[in-house]
Amino acid sequence: MAACAVTSEGSSPTVATVPPTTIPVTTTSTVATLEATEMFRDCLVANGIDIEPIPLDAQGRPRLELVMRDIDFSDADSVSALSVCSSHLGTGALELTQSPILQSAVVDLLEEFSDCVRSRGVSEFPDPIPEYRGIGGPYPLAEIPYADPDLSDAVNACMSRLAPG
Repeated sequence: MAACAVTSEGSSPTVATVPPTTIPVTTTSTVATLEATEMFRDCLVANGIDIEPIPLDAQGRPRLELVMRDIDFSDADSVSALSVCSSHLGTGALELTQSPILQSAVVDLLEEFSDCVRSRGVSEFPDPIPEYRGIGGPYPLAEIPYADPDLSDAVNACMSRLAPG
């Protein structure tokens, strides 16, 4: 920005310069979340899982439960694709530690989900990762009993625990 000042009658104006103001530019978590969910979806599609675009809720969080319900968790190729692609959700866009109350609520929902899956016959389904921060998968992938024939039905039946109405 520049400001002009006339010094006196008949003399030429002097121009005073003002140092430019630095405006911090930040990426909002909604943009980062949108990019992360698009990369996650693109990865799944590239690995043979065709899913719809992942919508965001009013708070800018991905509604993964809307698209994950159509994935066959008993299919080894689907599980492999999810394992490979879940890293895209670990970009920090879903970080929960900034809100301990939200983090606690999410972990509580995940624990309810685990209890529900186990109550439907999948006794080996794990508890969520302690102090889950919202980055990456909430369950240790190596501990999920993908070979259990009841897993897919149990997950579908319990999905509402993750998105209470």
